[in-house]
Amino acid sequence: MRLFPRFLFSMILVTAATRFELDVFLASVQTNTGWCSLLTGIGPVESALQVTDFLARSQQPFEVVINFGVAGAYIGNSAGAGLLDICLAEREVLGDLGICTGEQVIPLRLPALEIMDSFSLDSPELQRTASLLGTMDLSWYQGNFITVNGTSGTRRRGDALARQHDGLCENMEGAAVARVCRHFQLPLIELRCISNLVEDRNPDNWCLVEACQRCGQVVAAVVQALACPAA
Repeated sequence: MRLFPRFLFSMILVTAATRFELDVFLASVQTNTGWCSLLTGIGPVESALQVTDFLARSQQPFEVVINFGVAGAYIGNSAGAGLLDICLAEREVLGDLGICTGEQVIPLRLPALEIMDSFSLDSPELQRTASLLGTMDLSWYQGNFITVNGTSGTRRRGDALARQHDGLCENMEGAAVARVCRHFQLPLIELRCISNLVEDRNPDNWCLVEACQRCGQVVAAVVQALACPAA
């Protein structure tokens, strides 16, 4: 019995920022072929460095990169994502690259500057992953992800970023990985589980452990289907 649509990548690179996130995936994935994993570290600089170095050095041809982890959902996001929901990125935006005026960040837009701060992730691989998620018994949403160097510690800042970019959630690595993937001409699939709402900072409301667990398990199921389509 086929559980997922039939399609095959020669090799999948699976990346996560922290050991907490990656370990759940490694414990959950049921095949040891067709993929390899990379721990990138936290933030756009470290993730860009590690993924670039890995892809440049690798002798293995990759067909797709899957970046995953936790994220903070913007309150009132248009999709309606909440705690422990799975989110799939349609676009990644470098949300705090620009001119900061209080809670607002104005993008750099001058004729003499070539700025890459927004990355469409639309691809056949994205559509296939959405189809996969549709076969699973879970709550999931699709939309724009915002990457920031410093996570939003106030509802006001989060609301401003959400409005400016029609943002679903924020993270600290996705746009950097998207930029590297564009350089290497690789499609990127980004999956995240909502660990908290972007509100005035209150760690008591976070579901970090549960979000790591859920995201790692979902990504393991996706990788299993991509790497072993006949399973």
